[in-house]
Amino acid sequence: MVEITGGKKERLIRGWINDEHEGQPPGGSVKVLLQDFMTIYPESGVSYSSFNGVLKKVETEAGIETDHSVVDEPQVRPFEFEVVKVEDMEFPNFGLFTTGKKIDELFSDHEKGGGIYGGTVNIVIGESGVGKSTVMLDTLSAIRAQNPDAKVLYVSSEMTRNDILFYYKKTPAIGKVPTLLLMNYVSDGNLVKALEQAFSGEHDIILLDSYQDVIVKLKEVQGWRSTRAESWLTALMIDAAEKKGCAVLAIQHMTKGGTYVGSTYLKHATQAMVEIRFDISGHRYVEFSKNRRGGSGVGKRLYYSLDDNGDVVYDTRRFEDTESMRVIEDRETDRRQDLNAKFEELFIKKPADGHSVEEPAPVENK
Repeated sequence: MVEITGGKKERLIRGWINDEHEGQPPGGSVKVLLQDFMTIYPESGVSYSSFNGVLKKVETEAGIETDHSVVDEPQVRPFEFEVVKVEDMEFPNFGLFTTGKKIDELFSDHEKGGGIYGGTVNIVIGESGVGKSTVMLDTLSAIRAQNPDAKVLYVSSEMTRNDILFYYKKTPAIGKVPTLLLMNYVSDGNLVKALEQAFSGEHDIILLDSYQDVIVKLKEVQGWRSTRAESWLTALMIDAAEKKGCAVLAIQHMTKGGTYVGSTYLKHATQAMVEIRFDISGHRYVEFSKNRRGGSGVGKRLYYSLDDNGDVVYDTRRFEDTESMRVIEDRETDRRQDLNAKFEELFIKKPADGHSVEEPAPVENK
């Protein structure tokens, strides 16, 4: 393995050689190697000359001379700048899948009744024990019941077969949800292949549980650093949505302080952020803090509970009563603003000199 010495950038390059090339000085084009390095460390600020210098230093330390000729450098496609009218673009089939429950209206407001659109990546965050998996599995089960032809998939990175058995006994509705247990592919090193197959476009709706745990397993199985694992998994989900029309639901962890865990890119590149939380009284609710497909539902709390069968039941009446009160409050606010405007118009008129009728014009000192 390469000794980790030198300044900050040199230590970063040496660590990359250990992680990505098993501690052996890599061969091939320096330019291509630098591109691979920058994919993992895009903000490192490492230049070509400094990168090449470290490579040569590592080779000298190892007592070998590596071929860095450019014969292996891939052909670079010429830059093409293309402007296309939206009506001429090609899009995958963005289906609309409904659960038959009130949550449909929060997922989207483009169609009456709402539903989950294909071609979207939705991040689901929530406190530990609030029921993120329960709500999302209930969503998959309800979609399957409402849309028999819809192909749904639950990708669990944390549960074993025994875990699923106990979950199934508590929530029988998930029994008909096709499930992929990623734990089965960790020991044999086929984790990446399993994920690529899961997001290959064969399914309409995919629930990933959880994003952060998959990152941890990619680091363990593949030996990747966090940045590479996050960029790879995020790109996999976005590609499945944008190019294959899938609807992706990805559960993500929160910190103990109740804030979102994850890269800024993941947060901004996805279509919706679903938050499942406890209120001050301990009651559970679902709320969208961001949604490009249903802006009118952002910031509205939909409370829920579990019935005797383990199914999620949304408190529709409470939601509608809250919305009715919101409408009344908005009308009262508008009424007050209108009265204030009329009051100012009648009693605080400003003449041509710019001073109100209640205020005498200042006396000029002579």
